[in-house]
Amino acid sequence: MGDIRTTIGEDLPISRKKARLRRWLYSFGALILVGGVVAAGILVKVERYATGSGYVTTEEYAEVRPGTTGTVAEILARTGDQVEAGQLLVQLNAEQEQASFEEAQRRVDRSQADLERREAEIAVDLERRQVALAEQKRNHADAVNIARLQLQNAQAKLALTKQLVERGLKAKTALDDEELKEKLAQAELASLLAKDLAIYDLLLAKDQATYQTELRAMRQELRALNDAVRRAEAQVRARQIRAPIAGQILRYEFVVGELVRPETVLYEIFGGDQQVLKLRVGERHAARLVPGLRYSAILAPYRGVKTIYFKGEVQSLRNVIQAEGKSTYRVAYCDFQNQGLAIPPGTTAEARIYYGHSCLWFYLFNIDL
Repeated sequence: MGDIRTTIGEDLPISRKKARLRRWLYSFGALILVGGVVAAGILVKVERYATGSGYVTTEEYAEVRPGTTGTVAEILARTGDQVEAGQLLVQLNAEQEQASFEEAQRRVDRSQADLERREAEIAVDLERRQVALAEQKRNHADAVNIARLQLQNAQAKLALTKQLVERGLKAKTALDDEELKEKLAQAELASLLAKDLAIYDLLLAKDQATYQTELRAMRQELRALNDAVRRAEAQVRARQIRAPIAGQILRYEFVVGELVRPETVLYEIFGGDQQVLKLRVGERHAARLVPGLRYSAILAPYRGVKTIYFKGEVQSLRNVIQAEGKSTYRVAYCDFQNQGLAIPPGTTAEARIYYGHSCLWFYLFNIDL
């Protein structure tokens, strides 16, 4: 083939060898560029975080809910009030429970009075019977002594009569009379000595046991009535909604006459001197959260041109996944430094909790390993 010539002075076309070399250089450069970008994406580490939302609260916090369903009769605490633990906040209508308690208390009073009266009656009766038994024992002892004296007298007269009969100073019939009197005296003494007074003690002990059984039954009935009073009193107390902790109170919207249920939140109480940040973190990142992770938060009042960032660490986590509607989350409790600002409890916050690093590509494609 001949040489290539031009007529207007343009550059000659490159040879095939040079074209292949240029394509190879371009491909190699592109490969180097892509490799560099991939390597950079792998080598560059990006901090990963989980987002959370919540609010500032205090180290002691409680939600106040009614223990039972009822109608609000009286509201005794307002937002901003400082309350003590156990202080009455809301009184639910308790007319029926109060009436039941008062009736149970009256039954207890009647039963207590009956028991005391019966105890007094039994004590008097037992004392009277013990006195009578003691009198019987004394009378029996006196009768025995008299019988002994009569026997001694009859024996003495019999001996004297024998002597007189032997001397012929008395008739034989007189001796027979004295012998009869002596036998009668012996029989009388034997009869008295044979009389067993222990039967009276046994009868008294039996009556005492009967009385004790009666009193035990009455005391058992009284205990049952006292249990009924305690149950009725517990029902009355259940209509009283009291503060579980001391602190500042935040009242929710409810009015006198409103029907409230155990799931109804009536108040929040913020107690203690130390503030904490309570955050909800989506279930997706729940397993990655551990105490000690740092966070950065923005509070609603300090968002804007001069945004203030509040930083700290996760202190503890609630070991349960909770649900609200279709969202599921885990609650994290974080320490909180207010940076000298007056931040009221309940101030809302958006936060990032940093839990590690990953390469740039995983971060861009939101891949967690």
